[in-house]
Amino acid sequence: MTDNRGTETDWILKAMVAVAGSDRELDGREIRLIQQVYQDRTGHPLSEEEITRTADANAKGDLLAQFGTAGKTLGVPAKEEIIRSAYLVLLADNRIAGEERKKLQDISAALQIPEIHFGAILEDLTIWLAGQKTERGRP
Repeated sequence: MTDNRGTETDWILKAMVAVAGSDRELDGREIRLIQQVYQDRTGHPLSEEEITRTADANAKGDLLAQFGTAGKTLGVPAKEEIIRSAYLVLLADNRIAGEERKKLQDISAALQIPEIHFGAILEDLTIWLAGQKTERGRP
């Protein structure tokens, strides 16, 4: 993405990479998680190269300012999907580092999602995931 007018899928990728890499460099496991969640949520495959380019671009700019600009034009459903997708990457390994949670909250605030709405998005997603595990026979 070259400017602040990226597509919803661009913002989903930027958010997933930002939160997954907020505690350190992205490792192979995190890259695979991002690829899987991106494919599941957008229907499009994603290469490791695209993730690396996104991580490099995220590091070069003021990411929160970019999300703030995007937040002025993105609709509520797009903003919710950005947060959901990023949170799924964090939940996939069953542990969330404090830095990752903070980055997700910062992105949510930059997108102008009220704190109570942010909490509701995460709660709904957690409930949905619990239902998915139950359907697959895992407690």
